[in-house]
Amino acid sequence: MPEFENPPATVDVPSARVTRIVAVDARRSIVWRCLTEPELLARWLGDIAAFPEGVVAGANGRFAWTGEVVLAARVLALEPEERFVFDWSEGILSDRASTVEVTLRDTGAGPKHGTQVHLVEHGFPLEGDDTARRESLRALAAGWTVELDELVDLAEHLEAAAN
Repeated sequence: MPEFENPPATVDVPSARVTRIVAVDARRSIVWRCLTEPELLARWLGDIAAFPEGVVAGANGRFAWTGEVVLAARVLALEPEERFVFDWSEGILSDRASTVEVTLRDTGAGPKHGTQVHLVEHGFPLEGDDTARRESLRALAAGWTVELDELVDLAEHLEAAAN
């Protein structure tokens, strides 16, 4: 278990950006698997993560939450165990897509190995006044807080099972 609780996601209203940094008590290779293996992705990000071509640059896929929204996704960039970037939007990919960038770095060494996950989502097509924009971003930040907590739990469970 981490020595501290990971802080929630934050919002930057003028830049229409959501950011979250979490510490994971798991090796970077395990966290990377959670990001790029569809069956593991579906265990922390949505209920369904389907990428028929695999999670490779240029691949299209979908995320879905039971009884909720379906997001179309396209993998933009992959740097193994370092960076994963994708666009996604409700229904089909369009000019209303936002971009999610996840970067990983090692924390600690030896038996205290760990990974820092830095997530930024930007490019939201926000509408309305500043209050409406702020509320939309806060809702997205709340979602990333929940989802990344699930990523931390999954990666730490897989790390414990591997030892």
